[in-house]
Amino acid sequence: MKISSHIFLISFIFYGFVLAQNNPEAQSSASASAGESKNSLFLVCTRLNENRWLRAFKLENGRCKTYYSKEGYVQVVSSASYFSSCEAVLGTVKKNIEEGGFKCTERDLTSMLELE
Repeated sequence: MKISSHIFLISFIFYGFVLAQNNPEAQSSASASAGESKNSLFLVCTRLNENRWLRAFKLENGRCKTYYSKEGYVQVVSSASYFSSCEAVLGTVKKNIEEGGFKCTERDLTSMLELE
């Protein structure tokens, strides 16, 4: 693995751990059954050796946030009252990233914690 991949993985694990500690509802939403409404979306976008990720999730108070990670930095790109708003922002960012040559796929957040 190259250094950029290590930085991505380390920052992802760190921020995922911090978010999970601060948001137990997001933890349980990752293991929610398919019949339940989604409380969390996680996308990994790749282009050659570059990795980026997007995450939208509900907070305990019913609001939601959308995060975007680029080059090891994580930004809050939206905070809204309704999850559908965060999904829309995630979709817009995904579209912009894909127009830049990235391929985005939805992943289970827990599957990203597997180490090679």
